[in-house]
Amino acid sequence: MKSFLKTVFASFTGMILVLLLLAVLIGVMLTAKETPQPIEDKTLLTLNLGVPIVDRQPRQKFASVIRGALQDRKSDRQSLRAVVTALRKAAKDDRISGLYIKGNVVRDGYASGWAALKEVRKAIEAFKASGKPVITWQEGLDEATLYVVSTADRLVLNPLGLLEFNGFASEVPYFRSAFEKYGIDVQVSRVGKYKSAVEPFLLDHMSEENREQLDTLLNDLFDEVVAAVAKSRNLPVSSLHELAQKEAVVEADQALKRGLVTAVGYYDVVREKLEALTGTEAGKAIENQKSVSDYFATLTKDDKAKDKLAVIYAEGDIISGSDKDQVSGDYIASLLRKARTDDDVKAVVLRVNSPGGSASASDIIQRETILLAKKKPLVISMGAVAASGGYWISAYGDEIYAEPNTITGSIGVFGLFLNVQKLVNELGVKVEVARTAPAADVFSLFRPKTPQEMEIIQKFIDHIYAEFLDKVAEGRKLDRAAVHEIAQGRVWSGKRALELGLVDKLGGLEDAMASAAKRANLDSYAVEEYQKEGTLLEELMKEMGMEVQLRQNPLVDTTWKQVQYLLSLTDAKGIYARMPYDLIIH
Repeated sequence: MKSFLKTVFASFTGMILVLLLLAVLIGVMLTAKETPQPIEDKTLLTLNLGVPIVDRQPRQKFASVIRGALQDRKSDRQSLRAVVTALRKAAKDDRISGLYIKGNVVRDGYASGWAALKEVRKAIEAFKASGKPVITWQEGLDEATLYVVSTADRLVLNPLGLLEFNGFASEVPYFRSAFEKYGIDVQVSRVGKYKSAVEPFLLDHMSEENREQLDTLLNDLFDEVVAAVAKSRNLPVSSLHELAQKEAVVEADQALKRGLVTAVGYYDVVREKLEALTGTEAGKAIENQKSVSDYFATLTKDDKAKDKLAVIYAEGDIISGSDKDQVSGDYIASLLRKARTDDDVKAVVLRVNSPGGSASASDIIQRETILLAKKKPLVISMGAVAASGGYWISAYGDEIYAEPNTITGSIGVFGLFLNVQKLVNELGVKVEVARTAPAADVFSLFRPKTPQEMEIIQKFIDHIYAEFLDKVAEGRKLDRAAVHEIAQGRVWSGKRALELGLVDKLGGLEDAMASAAKRANLDSYAVEEYQKEGTLLEELMKEMGMEVQLRQNPLVDTTWKQVQYLLSLTDAKGIYARMPYDLIIH
């Protein structure tokens, strides 16, 4: 028995040592990879639009960290602030010889939305204004990519490439007939005639109200693209509208003829210019390039400044709980509370890129914005979408910034309930219930709610909508009746929201940061992104339960923490419980 225990202990110890060795080796690899390389003269800055642009850089997970280290993979995300800051700084950096833009815009979730592209486009214009060349070669072009790259001095399209410019559309599937066919019933409680998220489950066609708001919104968004491209390419707006209405897609030579691109050719034509900008010999690989993210990493941070401007991101659906990878009510509230109680933080920018979600979670976040705004400046920066719950958490900012193509508003509430009683009955399944009170199974999927239950739910819906109106009226200092008139669940573009008083100014994250700093009378300050991810090695250690100061001594005090982590794997996992019903402001 003693021999057996010795063998087991030796194996366990050996496993720990192997894991430690693996962690150290990966740490060395990652530290070497993440050390910023110095910028040389004639460095070409590159922007890859094929990498989605997010507000908040997502936290690296254990598996992705190891995979990225072993395969030397680049990040599959780039942060908006890194892109915009790098472009503006590079414009004044004599070592940067030009900007090369590659790839088509790729959207993924809330990444690379129209408002983010607007900010990137403005930063490219600022870079171009420095007199440095902006060059792009594109295999093909769509509206989103053209919106960004139309600012380039040299815009080259592949000879067999196509330019798509056919306007915007929104396709909405309707499920009523399918639900009826398969025995699925839907009950809805809502406030706001434009609150259309429930329509696909109730109707088999688009309502007049939804069509009205979508037509207005799509036209606002498309008009922004048309005006921007027309200005960059020195074209009449009417010619682009005519292109969208009559042709939609044109070949490369027609795109050149219409002045939408500067040249038609293969990449080798552009490469010659890139070689000249970097001092590369013909035929040699162009090595003197730096991505905007890598360049941003080399910029000197003002870490010694005592005064701080905190940036907090709310990007994604708003949910209950404290998940640090989500816009969870308790977590975002804790960050706002941290900023409020930190005397070194003099002002805060809350960046909102969310279509809404849980009403209770939104209210938890909003409560902290109210408390924070009483103590120090709070400026809201709206991203691609800040609607419904996203607007709820924005209402009490001292100032709200949005881009013209931000989607906002949607001030309304709904609850959606499905039941599959008919479906399961047809399948020969019968569900019986034992209950202590008539409404104990009110959230069951196997029966419809009674008229009395729906009346109770509607009362709660009406109450939350009334609260929503009150909060917007108070936070925005608007007449409540006027808020109700523009609410009704209707979505607005940032441009319309400015006219209606729902936002204060048009602008992006940088504009909001500048405003917050001015309100706090800050001349010198450090920007602190509360949700900024650490280095890959730091994130790896966090995943493994080892919160250490890696830049000081990455090997200190890790052995016992590793043992604790391994032992913790045997612990029972906690059960995350949530209410079966949560009112949605989405």
